[in-house]
Amino acid sequence: MIRNFARNVGFRPRRLVRPTTPEQLAGVIRESERVRAVGAAHSWSPAIVTDDTLVSVERMHEVVALDRARRQITVQAGMRLRELNAELDRQGLALANLGSIDTQSVAGVIATGTHGTGRDFRCLSAQVARLELIDGTGQAVTLERGHPDFDGAVVGLGALGIVHAVTFDVVDAFQLHDITGIERFDDVIEHIDEHVAGSDHFKLWWFAPSEEAVVFRYARTDRPANDSRVRRWFKERVLAVAVFRTLLAAGKLSGRRWIPAINRFMTGQAGRPLERVVPSHVGFLTPVPPIHLESEWAFELADARALLREYRRLLPDHGHSYNFLQEIRFTRADDLWLSPAYQRDSIWLSLYNIDRRYPEQLAKFEAFAREHGGRPHWGKLATFDRAYLRTQYPRLDDFTALAARYDPQRKFRNAWLDAILDG
Repeated sequence: MIRNFARNVGFRPRRLVRPTTPEQLAGVIRESERVRAVGAAHSWSPAIVTDDTLVSVERMHEVVALDRARRQITVQAGMRLRELNAELDRQGLALANLGSIDTQSVAGVIATGTHGTGRDFRCLSAQVARLELIDGTGQAVTLERGHPDFDGAVVGLGALGIVHAVTFDVVDAFQLHDITGIERFDDVIEHIDEHVAGSDHFKLWWFAPSEEAVVFRYARTDRPANDSRVRRWFKERVLAVAVFRTLLAAGKLSGRRWIPAINRFMTGQAGRPLERVVPSHVGFLTPVPPIHLESEWAFELADARALLREYRRLLPDHGHSYNFLQEIRFTRADDLWLSPAYQRDSIWLSLYNIDRRYPEQLAKFEAFAREHGGRPHWGKLATFDRAYLRTQYPRLDDFTALAARYDPQRKFRNAWLDAILDG
């Protein structure tokens, strides 16, 4: 049985193969009737599900080349993001922006449009300069930025082929000046434009239905790191892991009665005033969370204040409790066809929870998201209505045609992809 890290997806493929070279990968694709790829299995969505051949790229995880002159690094697709960060740090380099977790494979990160936060920073996929993949006919394909198919292929959902190498643009290593604190959520909402414009990287955590939110402001700097390893160990290992998971269990055992009080306590702990300077790949990341479910949608940033006011009411007013934090982030527009931030600056609103009633909560959240022109994060839980998706992704039909050209025998299809491309 193959399971994802959240344990919400489980299936039995007819076979699991782990190629170590592009040639082996091409052979697997040619001889398979249906095939899907898996990296770290970090996605909540059933993107990897197949009843035929599942290809794991975990054995393809080496650095292929480092081009300092062009500020680019090429790595195999199975490399974990944490391994890439460590290698770049050794070389005095870094990715320009990161998300909150570094356990994913690089191929999975870019195929699903994974993102971080920052007014001037795009999703991680926009840092890709070149892709190397094997298409549905078993042919090797290399796509570089500027190629007519490139913008369609990067956030590719595994529909065009199996990526085996990725070239990223990189920057000189830098530090983050992190200022964390607590503010009234309503006050943050009223001044959200100033907050986003006032930090290189700004985000919020909200433990609903708390009246306050945890506010993270990050400024890029060359100042030396000054964070205490002991403090970081206590907050990230003791508080965020041991204490938080104990409180989550207590909230569940209480029949959800204690959850509002627990969430107020966690707001105070997570938002305890902090000012530090840390390496970027440390500052962007959060501790590995306990198993939970996630949905996240991207919306027009210009609508942020009105969206947040309604979101602020939406979760508590539907009578549900939320035994987890909600993360709110911001990204710049990009030109990748299936990026949720395609050609619009975006605010990302989440629905994270540990609750058996999550499907009911998700349905209400998705109704809100569609009403306000949201676009789903492909790596998280969502239900798809192709007619609606076409209104939000202007290049969706072009992507469907691109997938048909790269995969004429529909080898990479599964039910999840069919719902997006066929409806």
